[in-house]
Amino acid sequence: MKTFCDYCGSVIDDTIEKCPNCGAVNVHIQRSGNQVPKTIEELQAFAQEKGIPLEKMRFFIGIDYKEPRAFGIYKEPTTGNCVVYKNKADGSRAIRYQGTDEAYAVNEIYQKMKAELLERKQADLNKGKTTNSYTPKPVKQRRRKGPFGKMMIVFLIILAIWIFAFVVTAIQDSKTPNRGYYNYKGTPYYYAAGAWYTPDDYGDWERTYDAPDTLTENYKDYFEAKDYSDLDADYADDIEEYPTEEYSNDDYDNDDDSWNDSNWDDDDWDYDWDDYDSYDSDWDSDW
Repeated sequence: MKTFCDYCGSVIDDTIEKCPNCGAVNVHIQRSGNQVPKTIEELQAFAQEKGIPLEKMRFFIGIDYKEPRAFGIYKEPTTGNCVVYKNKADGSRAIRYQGTDEAYAVNEIYQKMKAELLERKQADLNKGKTTNSYTPKPVKQRRRKGPFGKMMIVFLIILAIWIFAFVVTAIQDSKTPNRGYYNYKGTPYYYAAGAWYTPDDYGDWERTYDAPDTLTENYKDYFEAKDYSDLDADYADDIEEYPTEEYSNDDYDNDDDSWNDSNWDDDDWDYDWDDYDSYDSDWDSDW
């Protein structure tokens, strides 16, 4: 189908990324649900097309934003490197990626946008938001219970909730290491997002698939600290802070589902943006 370029008014195809007449980004481009923007300009156009309020989400695309509580991506004017960053609540900056692979960098920030939106949608479900089609069932009249009976019911409910929370926490703690730094027989390790990392010969952190069984099964015995600033001075001197500025593309497979975005549909970007609150984000973590 045809559309109009917003900048020069030329009639162009709605499937092309840029106007062939003036070179402006086609903000009306039609994409399939499994097509992820590959450039910063494409991501800007995508957000405009979907009506995504980037500033409300605290995402700054193509901007080196300096204030606290912000996710962003921009190109360094001197090197041409793409930088994906997060400004924490205290104003400090964590670099997610810095390098020349723009498609990889754009996908990093795009996936984070998805994750933030999904968290809001899940929170809405947990709050019990319902549609207008829901009709409550009539409440049956029941025999009143005495004060003692009511107190016993409340006590049993609280006890059941406490037991459930304790069991869930115990199961999670027994299987999943905490994010942070570990020291196994003099070798530093870092755990994050279900994966172990260790420094390579150049001191850069890289994912390892050969973490010792003793470490993975008894990780609490080797835990050093969650944050780099809390590490023992002698231990910290031997390693760089995780994450490093450079990320290896070997850690990310361009053919996997997260890159192709096959499980995400354009309609999934629909949201009542008036309810979006950026303060719900975890602004103290690295990402």
